[in-house]
Amino acid sequence: MDGDGFSENKCFTYTWNIENFSYSWQKNGECISSPIFILDTMEKTKWRLELYPKGCLKHSNNFISFFLKRESACRGPEQIDLYFDLSFLATDYSVLTSKGPYRNSFFKGKDWGLVRFVEHEEVLKIRRKGYLPENVLTARCRIWYDNEANNYGHYFARTRIAVERRSFVWNITQFRSFQESVCEIASASAEQSVITLKFFPSSGQNSETFIRVEVCAHDPKLKISTFRIYLMDTSGNKTKCLNDEILFYEGIRSALFTLTFSKNELMRKKNLYLLNDILQLYCECDIATGIMLDDIETISYGCPPSIEERNLTCDDLKSIKMHLNSTRILKENLESSYRENLFCDTKLKTITGSFPAHKSILSARSPVFKAMFTHNMREKNSEYVYIEDLNDDTVQRLLQYIYTATLLDLQWDSACNLFAAADKYEILSLKSECSSFLKDNLSRDNACDLLILADRHQDKDLNCRITVSNGKGIDVTFKPF
Repeated sequence: MDGDGFSENKCFTYTWNIENFSYSWQKNGECISSPIFILDTMEKTKWRLELYPKGCLKHSNNFISFFLKRESACRGPEQIDLYFDLSFLATDYSVLTSKGPYRNSFFKGKDWGLVRFVEHEEVLKIRRKGYLPENVLTARCRIWYDNEANNYGHYFARTRIAVERRSFVWNITQFRSFQESVCEIASASAEQSVITLKFFPSSGQNSETFIRVEVCAHDPKLKISTFRIYLMDTSGNKTKCLNDEILFYEGIRSALFTLTFSKNELMRKKNLYLLNDILQLYCECDIATGIMLDDIETISYGCPPSIEERNLTCDDLKSIKMHLNSTRILKENLESSYRENLFCDTKLKTITGSFPAHKSILSARSPVFKAMFTHNMREKNSEYVYIEDLNDDTVQRLLQYIYTATLLDLQWDSACNLFAAADKYEILSLKSECSSFLKDNLSRDNACDLLILADRHQDKDLNCRITVSNGKGIDVTFKPF
């Protein structure tokens, strides 16, 4: 078996869920390690995955680094050669980001992987709903020999970062003259205080007095904490005045914040905010204390790879089937609305054509379209959206994807055009699919086209380095700008 196309029944799959991933506290160079797993038919070698949330090297602090590591205390030969790939998955186990396959020699105690696997902001902000549903990151590694017989297995592991959540109302009494108000936050498992919040007035510019919050951690196990504080008016309405987080390291156990409302402003609006001279603050606090759960939950050998990742019961399979049927019906209904032009309220107009569409669907799929129809732009009250920089075929393909999430008969030129359209309208899933197609179909004849496209759209993932070997082939390595 080679690395270009392998069969699922010839590889080991290790799927690792990291719960509460956004609360990972590791600094640059520090990793979260998966539970160790043993590959019985690969010389009983021991392995683990290593994930660096803030990168493993100084120059990669904006990236998540991802590695496969062979343990030092490990059976088998000093060197073992195998193929592997690394991926982040969505909830339906579709691939969001994947690197590989790679062929590598692993020595005891050595690792191999990607320093710049995916940008940190891509996972935590830009595509958070895809990467972190319910704040769970799903990472996967597949491992195989090039000549492995039909013998495959699957491990499912889970790591959970312990997070305690608190919400409460804090009253600052005698607000007009208050000098300090202290709030103690206790742990759910013990009565002692783990964090102290101290509110106090502080003079600022232009004779304004601001309200500052000093946060002090008492529990040495605390790793990270997030704070959201809302100002409550006399009707119970809330206005956010603080949203921040603190990473607690050795020697760093406190932080200072300033609320967005000054004391002077609140006094001027005392009828709205200061009933009986009491300021009400609604506080939400999330406290992460480290790894709570770290275990391999299931191990299976010989199970059909189509039964993904876990030991599914009949009820599970029934639920999955119902979900797939519902998804198919929804897709068919949306496609029908698109094909029949039912209740369309806008048109995408090119130089040579006009294509009916629905503002609500366009807005749901593209933040650019949403801005057009919700902000004070000409498209909001117009029956047309003029997109004269795209041809008719590209607009049809764009609408097909917006309504059905499908791509039909994609070719190199249409993929390039569609990639540009997806970038323009910030449809990230479409951009990712076009990018994958272009990289999979790269050749000596079109390599320059890809470089120009990557440069034009400043796409770090699409940029590549090309080497021609003896005029017979092309080696391609993708790299950031």
